[in-house]
Formats: sequence, structure tokens, C-alpha cells
Amino acid sequence: MQDNTRKSELLYKVFFRPPIDNDHVNPEFKYMPPICDFKPITDQQIHRAIAKLAPLKAPGPNRIQNIVFTCCADLLVPFLAPIFHAMFSLETYPKDWKCSSTIVL
Repeated sequence: MQDNTRKSELLYKVFFRPPIDNDHVNPEFKYMPPICDFKPITDQQIHRAIAKLAPLKAPGPNRIQNIVFTCCADLLVPFLAPIFHAMFSLETYPKDWKCSSTIVL
């Protein structure tokens, strides 16, 4: 495996597998009712999630480092909470948030 093109093809096959075939999923399936009522996310939950971030981890596509969130949580949470509340009430998820970068070291 001396050829860089071949190496990159192998890495691509390992990290980017083809999508799973969902033909076996019955579109008429009836799910059981939820076991509890949905509760909006709280500021405390956002603070806890931010506190769990690894501060020096490589940033994602937005290039914002986790240390920005951990150091500025008190300033950011009042702005993040309404965004999360809107996402849940509108039942939408920003397309850009579904993207991530995988860096092989």
C-alpha cells in the first residue's frame, strides 16, 4: 500500500460506509406512545453539556473551539437556550449542525 491514491481510497471505504438499506422498515409501523411528556431544555442542562466539552478538542466546521463555550458559557447560554427552544417547537434541525469533520491522526 505505497500509493497515496490507494491509501485514500481505503480510508474513504473505512470511514464513509454506504448508507444502510432501510427497505426492511415498515412505514406503517405504529410506535408506542411516549412514556413521559417532553420538557423544554433548561439553561442548567445547557450549562452541564458545555461543562462536559473537552476544551482543547479540534473545532468542527464552524471553527469555534470548545474553550470558547466553556469560558463564555454564562454569556452564551441566554442566547443558546432560545435557539434550542425554537428547534424543538418548530421540529427542525439546522442542516449545518449535521456536518462534522473526522480528522485521522
